[in-house]
Amino acid sequence: MMPAIKIIDLKKIRKEKKPFQAISVDVLIEIQKALKKRKRIIIFINRRGLATSIICQECGFVFKCPNCDIPLGFHNKSKLICHHCNYNVSMPLVCPVCGGYKLKPLGIGIERIAEEIKKFIIPTPAFALIEGEMPDKQKLDIFDEFNKGIIKILIGTEALLKPQLKTAHLVIVASVDPALCLPDYYSEERVFLNLLKLKALSKEKFIIQTLIPENKLFQYFIKNKEEKFLQEEKKWREDYLWPPYVQLIKLTFVHKDEKKGIKEAEETKRNLEQAINKLIPENLQKNFVILGPAQAFVFKERGFYKWNILVKYRYFESKIKKEINPLLGLNLLSPILSKKELALRNKILKYVPSNWKIDVDPINIL
Repeated sequence: MMPAIKIIDLKKIRKEKKPFQAISVDVLIEIQKALKKRKRIIIFINRRGLATSIICQECGFVFKCPNCDIPLGFHNKSKLICHHCNYNVSMPLVCPVCGGYKLKPLGIGIERIAEEIKKFIIPTPAFALIEGEMPDKQKLDIFDEFNKGIIKILIGTEALLKPQLKTAHLVIVASVDPALCLPDYYSEERVFLNLLKLKALSKEKFIIQTLIPENKLFQYFIKNKEEKFLQEEKKWREDYLWPPYVQLIKLTFVHKDEKKGIKEAEETKRNLEQAINKLIPENLQKNFVILGPAQAFVFKERGFYKWNILVKYRYFESKIKKEINPLLGLNLLSPILSKKELALRNKILKYVPSNWKIDVDPINIL
C-alpha cells in the first residue's frame, strides 16, 4: 500500500515570523501521534552536525576552514569542524573580524533535529543518529534496535538508506533543498531517487518539508509520476549534452600556488583543443566539447587549489537505451563505447598531463 504523501511549505511558516524550528509544528504533531501508537519514525536530512555554518550577524563574516574553501560545520554546541580535512576548533565567543557577539548558526543538521526532539517531545523517546562516518558495526546495531522497536526515532543522512533497515510507519524528510541547489546536472535525479527509497520505507505517512514546494520534482513525486519526471530529465540532458547522451570525463588538477595552477590548467585545455583539431577527423571534431578550466566547487582543499576541465564526448556509433527504469535512474544507462569511439577518445586523453586526475563517468562534476 502506498503511503499518504504530504508536503509542508516552509515558506508560509517563515512568513509568520515565529522562532525558527528545524521541525515544523505540523510535523511535531505527527511525531507525537505516531509515538502514542508506539510506531517507528524515520527522519531524513542530508546534513551532519547542528548547522552548516556560523555567521557573524554584525559584519557578515563566515567561519571557514583555513585549509579548505568551505564553511566549518557546527557540532555539539562547542566545535567547528571541517568535513573535508577534519580541522576543528572550539566555537569562538566573538567574531575575529569585528569582535561582535552576534554569531548565528545557519542551516540544519542531524544534531539540530535531535536537539528539537529532546526539546519538544516530552517525554523524549529513545532515538539514534546515523551518519556516514560511523563504523558499519555500530550502524547495524542501531538498525537492529530500530527494527525491533527499541529505538523509536531514527535520524540520519543518506547513510540510513540501507537494505538492513525495515519500514517505519512515519517517514519525514526534514530538508533536501540544499542538495537541489548544487551546481551538478545530477542533483535533481539524485534527490528524486533518494525520495523514492524513503517512500519505500514508509508504511503509512511520508512528509516532506521544503521551501520550494513548486519545484517540478516535488510535483511529480506527490503525484507518483516517476516516469514523467525521468522522461523530462532525459529530454533536457539530450538537449544540453549531459549523460547518458555523452560520456563525461572530469579532469582535475591541484596545485599549491593559485596563479601557477590556473596557468597550467589553461595550457592543458589549449593542448586538448589542438589535439582534437589535429588527430580527430573533421566530421567528428564537434563530438568533443571541452568546458573549463573552472574552479572546483570546493576550490581550496587541504591547502591545495583545485580546477576541473569537463570533456563531453558525444557518441556517434553507440545507441542509448530507450526504456528507463525509474528505480535505476538515468545515470546507469550510458552505453558501452565502440572500439572506434574508444580509440578516438583515448587519443585525446593521452594529451592530459600525468599530474592530472582523469575520472571517466564521474559520480559528480563538483
